[in-house]
Amino acid sequence: MCIAESALRIHGFAMATDSTRPGAARSAHLSLLAVDPDDQSQGLGRSLLTSLTCSLGLEQFAEVTLRVLAENLPARRIYESAGWQPTEHGIFDDSGRPYVRYVLVLRAANS
Repeated sequence: MCIAESALRIHGFAMATDSTRPGAARSAHLSLLAVDPDDQSQGLGRSLLTSLTCSLGLEQFAEVTLRVLAENLPARRIYESAGWQPTEHGIFDDSGRPYVRYVLVLRAANS
């Protein structure tokens, strides 16, 4: 987890969970990336994303995945400009809304 905070409040945070399957290279899933609306469009989301993925790489994760609403074009632009690759489309079970799944390779699986 990465948190951006000041003495007065939390400005944003990013959280990933281990999603490694038995016998596979270590994989994480970006569960949540949130930035206070007052702090959006200032690069904080990108900074949190970079910090989290760097930490995951140091922890020897080979890749990280995420799912984002297909209509969330600002978030998708951030992910794609940071090297994330879209891998599939689907529908969220809880809301019925379409998503795009992304993956970011952090290191070769056998290195």
